[in-house]
Amino acid sequence: MVSSLGPSAKVDSTSLVRRSGRLTTEDIVRNIRDFTRLRDELIHTLRQLGIPREPRKGMLENPDYGLILSEAQKQLEDRRKRQQETQARVEGLERQIEESKKQVGRLGEVADAGFVSEEALPKQGEFARILGRLPLRKLEAAQRALQATLKDQVVLATGNRKKDWVYVLLASPPEKTSPALQTLILYDFVQTEVPTSEEPDLKKALASLEEKKEKLSKELETSKEEMKTVRSESGETLNRLTDRVQDALMLLRAVLKMGEDASVTHVFAWVEKTPPAKMINALSSQGALVEAE
Repeated sequence: MVSSLGPSAKVDSTSLVRRSGRLTTEDIVRNIRDFTRLRDELIHTLRQLGIPREPRKGMLENPDYGLILSEAQKQLEDRRKRQQETQARVEGLERQIEESKKQVGRLGEVADAGFVSEEALPKQGEFARILGRLPLRKLEAAQRALQATLKDQVVLATGNRKKDWVYVLLASPPEKTSPALQTLILYDFVQTEVPTSEEPDLKKALASLEEKKEKLSKELETSKEEMKTVRSESGETLNRLTDRVQDALMLLRAVLKMGEDASVTHVFAWVEKTPPAKMINALSSQGALVEAE
């Protein structure tokens, strides 16, 4: 029977007596169902984590099926939880770094606008400030429209030019900000988001953000190394759990098919590729129980 696996197969066989611990047929069927579900969960988790399945020959002597099942389920959940925690930490740091990069870009644009820090950066006061760009050819028309609708209640200062655009800074009482903004939008105004900063100076704010980004990057590298360690440990744990669950499943299936205290031969074979269905069916027709991975 073993010779049908081919000349390149490495085979390790052991003779033993199959026992269920005197479980009833109903208990055996229920355990087979539970172990099958758990085995599939373990293999699915290995695939999700990108961990290769590395089966080893095991041997369960007079196993406590309930204990094997509960311990395997607990260890699987523990590994999932630890992997999820490290993954969440890495993803959280990546999001923070990405947001820091965006804030650096926004502050860089604020600096390019050509206004002093006290004017451009948001702060508490009686005037609201809006920074943005207007097409140069529409600047005068936008200024006239603001003057006509809001008169001296708003101030529109101009900053640096950028190709066919010019940066502008609008200052107005808070209650006039919305109508002023709506007027500017009619002239293709593009608002620049100005991030909040505890630093009153643009250069200091940029330096502070760069320092924060560097710190987060170091934390990210540490977390990625931790995730590699967790993945490596999970690979060994999950593979051995799968071996134990698979062995328990085969034991139960053998008892159900061949009866309690049946003498059988347990064969563990390493083959170059998965045996074809025809070969597995042939082995099964001779009374063998076959599991292929």
